[in-house]
Amino acid sequence: MKTYYLPLLAAFLSSWLPSGRAQAQEADSLSFCKSGAYAMSDGSQLIISPSYLPDLRYRRTDGTCGRLFRQPDSSYQSGPGWANPKNPDVFARFGNCADGTITLREKEKTTTGKRISFPVIPLHFTSHGATLYGELHLPPNNKPRAVLVLHFGSGGESAVYYNYLQHLLPLSDIAVLVYDKRGTGKSSGRLSANFELLAADMAEVVKAVRQLPAVKGLPVGLMGESQGGWIVPLTASLTKTDFLIASYSLLIPPREENRQEVLHDLHQQHYSKEEIAQAMEVVKATDQVFRTKFTGGQEQLAALKARYRQEKWYKDLKGDYTGIILNASREQLDSIKTIFPVDIPLDYDPLPAFRKVNVPMLWVIAGQDTEAPNEATIAALKKDLATRKNIDLVIFPHADHGIIEMKDTPEGPVALGRQSPGYFDLLRDWILTREIRKQYGEALQFTHSSKH
Repeated sequence: MKTYYLPLLAAFLSSWLPSGRAQAQEADSLSFCKSGAYAMSDGSQLIISPSYLPDLRYRRTDGTCGRLFRQPDSSYQSGPGWANPKNPDVFARFGNCADGTITLREKEKTTTGKRISFPVIPLHFTSHGATLYGELHLPPNNKPRAVLVLHFGSGGESAVYYNYLQHLLPLSDIAVLVYDKRGTGKSSGRLSANFELLAADMAEVVKAVRQLPAVKGLPVGLMGESQGGWIVPLTASLTKTDFLIASYSLLIPPREENRQEVLHDLHQQHYSKEEIAQAMEVVKATDQVFRTKFTGGQEQLAALKARYRQEKWYKDLKGDYTGIILNASREQLDSIKTIFPVDIPLDYDPLPAFRKVNVPMLWVIAGQDTEAPNEATIAALKKDLATRKNIDLVIFPHADHGIIEMKDTPEGPVALGRQSPGYFDLLRDWILTREIRKQYGEALQFTHSSKH
């Protein structure tokens, strides 16, 4: 998924600018204190979480959302769409951190809100030389009916800080344990992309959560978003799990994901079969550079770069890591390998672990996913649906990565200001029942009993 290196690279570059880092830390603190669920004066509920600093994102429980752009007077505003500062029609102003209040004006309607106080249990876990930090968010009024342990994608940001499900799902009596992966947020250790190590970390978190009096005896499930879909089946093989969710994830090797991303972009540009075949030579060479942790394959890649650099398709090679490797100098690659995790198992086959899972599984697929091409994943899921009774598959046909609803326009797909209709309801209902009992928006829904 393209989220893997780019946020890390941005963070690395900003870390060399002291004044920018200080400003980011200040914005970080101010944004964090605004995060949470708000009870609004019209009876609705609003979720606030950080976006790209110093901005925020608001979400409603029906999936509508928008990026709140911070203004010089510390107010916020949002235009129509996923992240649009123009033509603002949503305006927000927060009280101070202690107040936990919000005033929201939306299309001439003004509401006020108060942040809901969730019981939160801070936790520390030890796993394979690292101390992990997490927080268990409990429902505000009722006893939880289930517990969800969340693995938060592939990036290097803090899950405790950024994830919004910890504020959303407790409103439906679901406890959520969100933790910072090793090397992120408040967790120690070095950032890693080793799936087996990450699964072992998550297993230790699950074991510890099961012992907490506040949730003891409740069903405990796993959820992996994006890269987390490779992690959670492995975790299920290491510790007792009651259910599993993979959202906008894949059942192909990381190497194949990178290749499919490049292919998608090249097909969008209508390159010929011959041109695409040449491009795939370059992709294969970048695979070898990555596979050897930047210690091998450089000569072959240099030869291919010299041969094809002037080809018009060359500039369109991106993928998950191909574009980064092509555009970095040898010195930059040396720096990257010392800072960023290069231990991702490029040839890892996720199918064996997936096929060993014997608890209920929900796979949520973004039908227009440009970051995780999923044709092969859907085929594998449908194949197993024919013989296994523990798989539910839901495809939101108009969604891109993150289950972000898209709309086709003459200029190309545009991200709307919402997550796909029905996605939040699906998560809530399935966690509580482990069954699909109704239609969710325009989703294509398959269970082991589906006649598809």
